[in-house]
Amino acid sequence: METELKLTADTGDDVPNKKAKVEENQNVETFNEMKTDEDGTIEASKLSKRQIKKLRKLAEWEIKKKEKRLKEREKYRQKKLEALEKGEPRTGPSRKELKRNKAAESKNFLKVAVDLDYDDLMIDKDIGKCVKQLLRIYTINRRSLAPAKLYFTGIKKDGKIHKSLAKNDGYENWDVQWAFNKTYHEILSKNDILYLTSDSDNVLETLEKNTVYVIGGIVDHNHQKGLCMDRAQKLGLRTARLPLSEHIDMKTRTVLSTVHVFEILLKVSEGISWTKTLLEVLPMRKGAKPKEYTSSFNGDKDSDIEEFDKNDTIIQTEEN
Repeated sequence: METELKLTADTGDDVPNKKAKVEENQNVETFNEMKTDEDGTIEASKLSKRQIKKLRKLAEWEIKKKEKRLKEREKYRQKKLEALEKGEPRTGPSRKELKRNKAAESKNFLKVAVDLDYDDLMIDKDIGKCVKQLLRIYTINRRSLAPAKLYFTGIKKDGKIHKSLAKNDGYENWDVQWAFNKTYHEILSKNDILYLTSDSDNVLETLEKNTVYVIGGIVDHNHQKGLCMDRAQKLGLRTARLPLSEHIDMKTRTVLSTVHVFEILLKVSEGISWTKTLLEVLPMRKGAKPKEYTSSFNGDKDSDIEEFDKNDTIIQTEEN
C-alpha cells in the first residue's frame, strides 16, 4: 500500500528552490521515523517539521530524477549520432548484442551465487551500497563476452534489500536467477556449493565446472568478522579463500567487496591468470603489487608475471 501524506498542519517551512540531494538511505530513514495510521496514511500533525521537509524534498526529487534520466538518455543518443557521423568505431556491444548475450547460452562454466540473507545486519546506508554492487555485478556480467550464471539468493520479500532493488526500474528482467525468501542452499545442491570467505584456511587455486561459488552479499565494514565462515561451517559447506597472498602483496586487509570478488572470478574463468586479474581488479588503495616468487613455490607463477605487462593500463575500481 502506498503511503499517503495528509498535510493537516501548517509548518511554516517552504521547499527550497535549490536542487534536492536526497540519498536513498535518507529516504528510507525518513519513512522509518514516521508514524502511520491503520490505513497506512501519515498525518502531518504526527510529523516533525524536519520530516515533512524531507518528504517534500523526496517528492521533488522523484520528479527531477525522471527528468534527469530523460536528459541523460537524450545526451547519450546525441553522442552516438555524432560518433556515427564522424565514422568512429563502436566502443562497446550494441543493445541488440547485449540482449542476445544470455548466461544460459554462454560457453562460460562459471556459476556464482550472492548470499543476500543479511538484510537485518546492515544499516540503510549499507543496504544502498549492497544493491549498487548487485547492479555493478549484473552490468559487468552482461557486458562480458562469456557471462556467468548468476543467482541472487536469500532476498527477503518486501525487506530492505528488496525495496532498494525495486527502485531500479526493470530489475525483474535482469538475466539473473532470483530467489526470494529462499537461501542458496535451499535451491542448490550442498555438494556443489563452495562458500568464499577470507577466513577459510583453504586456498582456491582453480575454478571447477560443477561448483557454485557463493559470495557473501554484505556491506558491514568488517564489523561482522567471521560471519560468512560461521554460516558455512554450520551448514557443513566447503569453504575457500581467494589466492591473494599467493600472487600479490597488499598494504591493506584482504577482505574484498562483493563486486570485486565476482569480477575476479569472472576474469579467471575467461582464462586470465590470477596475478593479472588481481592487479587489474583491485582498487589502487589496496596497494597491490606482484608477488616476489621463489623457486620453491609451486605453480605456474612465472608465466603469470610474464603475462602481466607493467606498462599495461591497470583498471582501478573504487568501492567502499
